[in-house]
Amino acid sequence: MRPASRFAGLAGVLLLIGGHACAAEFNLYLNCKGKLSAGSKSKAATLDLAMRDNNTTALIQKSNVLPVGERLHYKASQVSYTMLYKLPLPGTVYYNDWVRGQWIVWQPNLKKLATIRMSIDRQSGELEGELLDHDDNLLGNLEMECEPQSMDEVPEPRF
Repeated sequence: MRPASRFAGLAGVLLLIGGHACAAEFNLYLNCKGKLSAGSKSKAATLDLAMRDNNTTALIQKSNVLPVGERLHYKASQVSYTMLYKLPLPGTVYYNDWVRGQWIVWQPNLKKLATIRMSIDRQSGELEGELLDHDDNLLGNLEMECEPQSMDEVPEPRF
């Protein structure tokens, strides 16, 4: 076997092992659907989370209300999971497509968005969230229903 093909084979095996290890790190998958309300308008909202209990991290897998790929830290209690997402300060790295492209078109007041606070009830699966500006004034609300999924139900690719 030539050294180049031996290296390619080893890299492929490491990639497979690494991909499987990443998938095994998450223990709870939530598929949440509902609405985002701001002002007198509302819009359909979706959020798929992969949650890890060994370091209380939630990965945003798919969403139209939070940037995909972001990792949030959550606090778990007997009653709920609570999470906080802080947008970068203006002038720093910013999600122009996510914030300006999707939200500002239908609700200009969301230009002031700074923080999203969420809580998921562990018994009912209800997600409640608040969209806040830099002064913690309420700009909008999230109301969603979350359903747990198994790894087999998570759409491809599975990490």
